[in-house]
Amino acid sequence: MTYLDITLPIRDGMTHWPDNLGVSVRRTLSQDRGDAANVTELHLSAHTGTHVDAPLHFTSGAPDVTTLSLSQLLGPALVVAITDPVSISLAEVQKLTLAPGARVLFKTRNSDSDWSQEPFKTDFVALDADAARHLREAGVVCVGVDYLSVGRANTHHTLLDAGICVIEGLALGAVAPGEYELLCLPLKIVGSDGAPARVLLRGIRD
Repeated sequence: MTYLDITLPIRDGMTHWPDNLGVSVRRTLSQDRGDAANVTELHLSAHTGTHVDAPLHFTSGAPDVTTLSLSQLLGPALVVAITDPVSISLAEVQKLTLAPGARVLFKTRNSDSDWSQEPFKTDFVALDADAARHLREAGVVCVGVDYLSVGRANTHHTLLDAGICVIEGLALGAVAPGEYELLCLPLKIVGSDGAPARVLLRGIRD
């Protein structure tokens, strides 16, 4: 079976949300320096690179990332190309045929470059709140986007408060629109509002 890895590599100094901890990947023990083994130290936010959000991210006291339903993060998914250069709008999502239980990953102009190695972009394409409400009402269980945030706080609340899984920071540049099998496995971090994840796609007909 052929899998597409749509996970951003975690690199020292990679792009991060401006008010989050910067990303540091540092070798603290090294055989080149006479240590018995090589050991790498990581300093990063739970919302680094490709990651998932938990309801706790925007609501204190809400469930943490260990409570997310893996059944929502694994299964058939639709990759959708968005033509609007400004946002993932209601007009765009209304064109989609979505059944309850659907998983949707949005590919936008964000994917036109390796943004994880570029300065943070304030004009990234995000999901509008009314579009998020449409997805919620359609019964979508998982939404993925190709930048560090799915949208503003109201967009997050619309999705997370309804138990919809949110995957952010997907690397969709080499992925064609269409139907896939999604495999998203976030780290199981107790008490965390999010977690880095390894995310793969497999063509339905592979």
